[in-house]
Amino acid sequence: MARTKTVFVNDVEYQLQSVNFTWYSNLTDLYINPANGRKNTAKYADALIKGCVTAPAEVAKAGLKYFDEQDDLATPGELVHEIESFLSERTKPQGR
Repeated sequence: MARTKTVFVNDVEYQLQSVNFTWYSNLTDLYINPANGRKNTAKYADALIKGCVTAPAEVAKAGLKYFDEQDDLATPGELVHEIESFLSERTKPQGR
């Protein structure tokens, strides 16, 4: 079962869900550490937002396009930081 968390970025509530290690590793291999040596931060951020944000629905569906249409440069960077922090949180084993 995916972990979930609510975060607030610029006074907007976002619901996050976790992804598995394989998904995240493939994402970073594609866009952060690609074999061709060309990092693509925008595609990484877009995929991360679409893969981890469940609400608001319009953000989950549109990803970076949502923020581009709002001329919002600050929020996506802060949201990506919140998602990365959430994904790196350790989970406690069940029953301990």
